[in-house]
Amino acid sequence: MPELPEVQTVVSELNRKLKNKTIRSVVVNVPKMISIGPATVSNKRQVASDKVRIFKRLLLNQKILSVKRRAKLLIFDLQGPWSMLVHLKMTGQFIFEDQKQRAKTGGKYRLLNKKTALLEHLPSKHTHVVFYFTDGSVLYFNDVRKFGYLKLVHDDEIGQVKELKEFGPEPLEKHFTFEVFSAQVKKRARGKIKQVLMDNKVVAGIGNIYSDEILFLSGIRPERKVINIQERELREAYANTKKVLAKAIKAKGSSVGDFVRTDGSWGQMGKFHFVYGRSGQKCKKCGAIVQSVKLGGRTASFCPHCQK
Repeated sequence: MPELPEVQTVVSELNRKLKNKTIRSVVVNVPKMISIGPATVSNKRQVASDKVRIFKRLLLNQKILSVKRRAKLLIFDLQGPWSMLVHLKMTGQFIFEDQKQRAKTGGKYRLLNKKTALLEHLPSKHTHVVFYFTDGSVLYFNDVRKFGYLKLVHDDEIGQVKELKEFGPEPLEKHFTFEVFSAQVKKRARGKIKQVLMDNKVVAGIGNIYSDEILFLSGIRPERKVINIQERELREAYANTKKVLAKAIKAKGSSVGDFVRTDGSWGQMGKFHFVYGRSGQKCKKCGAIVQSVKLGGRTASFCPHCQK
């Protein structure tokens, strides 16, 4: 699943490419990918055809003022009284294409982070929603597993969106001090530190990849309970949270699964991973073999020598 650095990469690129563009038309190939209203998107994803028509009509001739982020949620601020909230979930992708990009790529993209993956001509079988703009450019929403969603919410009802109300503090904001971080993680004092860091209600946007990297640099094993972690270790974790996320944003995210940037290229942070995805390989610092353990259905990777 794309985490904060990947989502921020998409947000920054889309904000630059889409700002002030006007939507000419929208194609919805898979109705269950869209929703209207502040309610939580149902797992059943039963969407009537009239809702698709309303979704397309509400977006018609709308100008995109900006694209923002809250945790892992993208927020498209439209000129009218609506906002579009997008969650990429496991495999959601946005690909932006204009005349220059089409000439460069021939309209084909490698949407999986595998050199053996075939180039796909967009729209492909994985393209579920398409936005056409008045200047001829196009935005494709692809999602192999179809877990992502695009939800239109009236601006007056944004405050009712459950996800937005429950998100914890943003780790790269100025007000995210050590005191805030410490207070948040200690709310789950008996929780295992990796799972606590991954909880969006504790800290917004840290997922499986970056919790591994943060804990490695902090010398803390992922299965340790918060209550048993000393203040100096928590201070290390706090400092490394900011350090790791900032570095990952600079590297345009980690393309270790299905994440691609909005031009189809890959993020480069994977080159700098110390432990994530490296179980069975030598630790880059000490040479010990990186190990892994299952925590709540997720794999945590760590160095048994560097982390205590």
